[in-house]
Amino acid sequence: MRFDVLVNGGAGSVNAEGEDAPNQEIEQAFGAAGATATVQVVAPEDLASVIRGCWAAHDRPRAVIVAGGDGTVSAAAGGAAGTDVVVGVLPLGTFNHFAKDLGLPTDLEAAAAALVAADDEAIDVAEVNGRIFVNNSVLGLYPDMVAVRDEIREQRGWGKVRAVPVAALHVFRRFPLHRLDLRGPGYVRTRVRTPFVFVGNGVFDNEGRGIPTRSDMADGVLGVSVARVVSRWGLVRTVLRGLLRGSPKAGDLDTVELTELTISLRSKRVRVALDGEICEMSTPLRYRVRPGALRVLVPADFGVTPSPRR
Repeated sequence: MRFDVLVNGGAGSVNAEGEDAPNQEIEQAFGAAGATATVQVVAPEDLASVIRGCWAAHDRPRAVIVAGGDGTVSAAAGGAAGTDVVVGVLPLGTFNHFAKDLGLPTDLEAAAAALVAADDEAIDVAEVNGRIFVNNSVLGLYPDMVAVRDEIREQRGWGKVRAVPVAALHVFRRFPLHRLDLRGPGYVRTRVRTPFVFVGNGVFDNEGRGIPTRSDMADGVLGVSVARVVSRWGLVRTVLRGLLRGSPKAGDLDTVELTELTISLRSKRVRVALDGEICEMSTPLRYRVRPGALRVLVPADFGVTPSPRR
């Protein structure tokens, strides 16, 4: 069994020349699991086209594995969604939320073994203004914080984790609020003032403590949360309550499940986070879910609930 493994050459753990890419370790990990891996370093802007090229080759692999974090998976999904390409994820990023939601271990050898034994199943993706994302899209404080975090990293040479608290403090001091309208099937909210809007590819469960996760990768909906709090300390309490106790109080967030959502703002362009990556997008923001559009390798003991067609 052979896999093509694409390492994101733009990831933090790989320099521009790819000298630090863990090619040999990846090959050995798949070899230990009884498979062959052909590894290459790919520029992030080329991931989508290279994935399609691997799949179109005469000697088609079992799957095309992308090695990196959530941004890498998002870029890969942009090329694979809506096709019959089977994608696997080797979690080599900082947080690896998507891989964890799929039930993949973050240890290299264990992840390779899980992928070799995995089944391929169809899961949902979401998109905004035609741009694919696999985890979430966020408008408001979070993309502002990530933009400041990246500036700090560039100026001081810090890692992501170290730069986050400083960036968060900077953004909380300003605490910008957005004024917007939201419309979806059977859902209308106008003249909303909010520090952030979260649009998930699926419903994220925060019944337990810690960062919300998904138990279903194919539920056919967008999980939308709009913060109702409009003060700094109100938001701090909401976040801490969610992390320490589970679901925040009903009055903290307006939550809804939709298949489509349009967000209108006064500004013509707005900063948006897509799977942790920041981009400037034209308004209005038009979101939709694409049920079952991406075929991925899922550990055999995890499984995916079939997506309802809506």
